[in-house]
Amino acid sequence: MELEKAKKIAASLLSYKSYTCQEIYQRLVRKGIDGEVAELTVAEFAKAGILDDEEYAKMYIHDALVLGMKGLFRIKQELRAKGVALSVIDRAAENSDIDTDNLLESYVRIRFGDKEFSDRRELEKAKAHLARRGFGLPEINRCFKKLNITVRSEEF
Repeated sequence: MELEKAKKIAASLLSYKSYTCQEIYQRLVRKGIDGEVAELTVAEFAKAGILDDEEYAKMYIHDALVLGMKGLFRIKQELRAKGVALSVIDRAAENSDIDTDNLLESYVRIRFGDKEFSDRRELEKAKAHLARRGFGLPEINRCFKKLNITVRSEEF
């Protein structure tokens, strides 16, 4: 009886948006479903292909890169927080055909435009902003070099 209730709850949740296996498990437990029954429900949904962490990770990476303009490091952290295994995340990231360097370049053009940095501190703040979005320092430095973004005057 509780298994049927768990399946109905899971199906209802999944009718609105995608979830990871861990998220469905946690939501079922929060709704009062026994842990073993929640695990069984998640396993059945995964076996049927309704829950697929790898497919979820692929979609999440695509949306976060293209729509959210986030870097892979941050995306990987967010997926780990959602309970997706690191091996699944890495596979999904490797299979992503999106050029993160071009995305970073586009974001820098949008965010900073033709801004001329007046001092090194201002430039470092911009780099820190990009690092918080999940881009690596080597990527950021390559992008700034390519776009010829420098400090207007070096004053020490």
